[in-house]
Amino acid sequence: MAPKYLGLALFLFIGLPMAFAQDLSLEAINSQRLQLNKANMYVLGGWAVGNMAVSGYLRGRTTGNTRYFHEMNVFWNVVNLGLAAGGLYGSYTTDPASLDLYATFSEQQKLEKILLFNMALNFTYLTAGGYLIERSKTATNRPERLKGYGQSLLLQGGFLLVFDVTQFLLHHYRAAPHLEQWLRHVAVTGQGVGVVVPF
Repeated sequence: MAPKYLGLALFLFIGLPMAFAQDLSLEAINSQRLQLNKANMYVLGGWAVGNMAVSGYLRGRTTGNTRYFHEMNVFWNVVNLGLAAGGLYGSYTTDPASLDLYATFSEQQKLEKILLFNMALNFTYLTAGGYLIERSKTATNRPERLKGYGQSLLLQGGFLLVFDVTQFLLHHYRAAPHLEQWLRHVAVTGQGVGVVVPF
């Protein structure tokens, strides 16, 4: 066999499949998603602990709407801390090598749908915060509580909106090119579904 054909044969039968496996490794895609989720959950957990520590300290040392602002921050971030802990548990206990093609797509889609839902929910929090502040201007029953809670909702909703948008963009644009390549190599035939390496 001529040397040029030998080189081509080695590339086709050794180099190309290795490159294909490296570029489109499902385990790598899942590992990347799980590692990114861990980092995001640490950010959320850090935000929650920081809010609980600062607002927990200041709640008893302030009065009026400021006291209620710190009170709501503490309540709100108990939930955030629980969500962060649950997210970390899931990320650490999931084996990236155990997820097949269907499970990889399913996990990615589920995560993105949750983040999109959270983004819409965050606008609800912001709207509710603005409403409470506006309502406090004419309320006769504890207007300082309405204002403080409204201010807290604006802060927490604003943070979560930025957080969820950032998460969505990072997860989507890191995974999308690799998952798209997997889709390009999936072929449905009369004998079933398979992954095809084009030559």
